[in-house]
Amino acid sequence: MGVRKYWPALAERASEDLFAWSAFVAQTELLWQDTALVQDPVAWQRLWFELEIINGLALAQWEDQGRPDDWSCCWNTDYRQEAAALASELVAMLSDADSSAS
Repeated sequence: MGVRKYWPALAERASEDLFAWSAFVAQTELLWQDTALVQDPVAWQRLWFELEIINGLALAQWEDQGRPDDWSCCWNTDYRQEAAALASELVAMLSDADSSAS
């Protein structure tokens, strides 16, 4: 599966819950090093850091609340919208790199 399909699909699912988000953040951490995918590594790292902030805050809150099995209400209320926007923005950076390579 190419960049145009893989990363957007992963990003779309990334904001579903805390664990999908954490996995997405981990999977995208080092993509900035792939110059075929990321044209502006500084912008990528700056944006990725925002993903990591959401990840850290959400994980800390989840742990503070005793690591409940169902934390969807807190995730949906406090983090999901911003996570979805950041994931879309990150993937747009990849799409730009992918389309310019065509």
